Amino acid sequence: MLDTSLGREKKKPSAVFRQTIVFTSVTMAIVFAMVIIIRIFYVQFTIRTYSDLYATELNIATGKKEKTNEPQDTLNLLYQLMQDSNVIRRSLVSNKIVILDGVLISDPYGLIKDKFKIPYLPYLYEYQGLYYLFIGVPIFDSSYLIIGNPSLEITALLKSFREVTTLILIFGFFLSLVVSYFLAKNTLKPVVKISDQISKIDIDNINQRIPEQNTKEFDIFANKLNSMLNRIQQAFELQNQFVSDVSHELRTPLTSINGYVKMLKRWGKSDPTVMEESLDSIESSSEYLSDLVEKLLLLTKTDYQIEKEEINLYSVIEDILDFFKLSLQEFSVQIKGKDFKVNTSKEYLSIILKVLIENAIKYSKDIKKIDIELNPLQKKLIIKDYGIGIEEEKLKNIFERFYKADSSRSQKGHGLGLSIAKKLADALDIKITVESEINKGTTFTLHFK
Repeated sequence: MLDTSLGREKKKPSAVFRQTIVFTSVTMAIVFAMVIIIRIFYVQFTIRTYSDLYATELNIATGKKEKTNEPQDTLNLLYQLMQDSNVIRRSLVSNKIVILDGVLISDPYGLIKDKFKIPYLPYLYEYQGLYYLFIGVPIFDSSYLIIGNPSLEITALLKSFREVTTLILIFGFFLSLVVSYFLAKNTLKPVVKISDQISKIDIDNINQRIPEQNTKEFDIFANKLNSMLNRIQQAFELQNQFVSDVSHELRTPLTSINGYVKMLKRWGKSDPTVMEESLDSIESSSEYLSDLVEKLLLLTKTDYQIEKEEINLYSVIEDILDFFKLSLQEFSVQIKGKDFKVNTSKEYLSIILKVLIENAIKYSKDIKKIDIELNPLQKKLIIKDYGIGIEEEKLKNIFERFYKADSSRSQKGHGLGLSIAKKLADALDIKITVESEINKGTTFTLHFK
């Protein structure tokens, strides 16, 4: 069965809504935690206050008894205590829970069960919606009396506190929701504004940029986006230029081939001279196209499998000079300096050197001389020719694809060699610098790391 949801745009939640939920959740969590902390401290202070007041009311200290090491019977102790304290008598009469030395004396509420424990004193215990307060006082220096009774005051206070905090939480939730919405909307306003401005940028107005923002963080964000838009615009312009240049470079040899094919059809069969001329031209144009396609493929290649190794630079230079042996017959080539090793790819370094030597041969006119210098201390390789040179304002463009610094070079190449050399050098972490002067020559320097 075909998935009908493939072409359906997935509905995504609003960032303002999500931020509102986050702000509200954090706010409510903080308020809830504060309510719990306040309740804990409030209950503890209330219990402590009631406990002190109740202990003052008992005032059993006046009935102290001399210390004795003999254990006392609980009933006798209770009898003596009731004789000495009117409060105890009132506690028993007024339906209070009385525990003397761990023995239950009075429990009119049936509260004390088998598993009932008093972990600490004073202690507040809730039973059937009513809070019971237990306090303890030492008596006669050797016994301990615990008295508990239901506290309507504490019950009323805690119930009122609970109701008030419930109302505060409910009201606070809705208030926090409203405030969080406006905070989230105000916080994300620059993002929404930047998003709207970006959505208006397309091919027709790719030169538009995001204006300066009021806050530091969003201004940095806008600058990063503008930088990205600059790169996109540059890439778009380069792509258009690339397509235009490729079309131009392909059109000339294809037109030439097509013209000579038509010439062969008309006169080539009967005229050997026309046939020879046509075949030579077709062969030359085919080689030109083959070389162009090969270089274009190399330029568009991104997944370089670079295998570096320690190689002697002098040996690579010798191989390149041997490769151009026929073209260098009329040249004086001088190699200076001492050989040194570099960690690089021999294959790609050879391509770079081929491009530079080929340019030195191609653009040398009167002075057929090439100087090659090896500098092991600074890890540099210098290739200098004495040819026609390049104008200073055009030096920055020589590594661009299809760029030709001089119109006279149009018949000698297609302007891709230095682009390939620069791309391979970047992949090998080699820096290329160039210096040139009109009619005095050009110097390329390779800086190895």
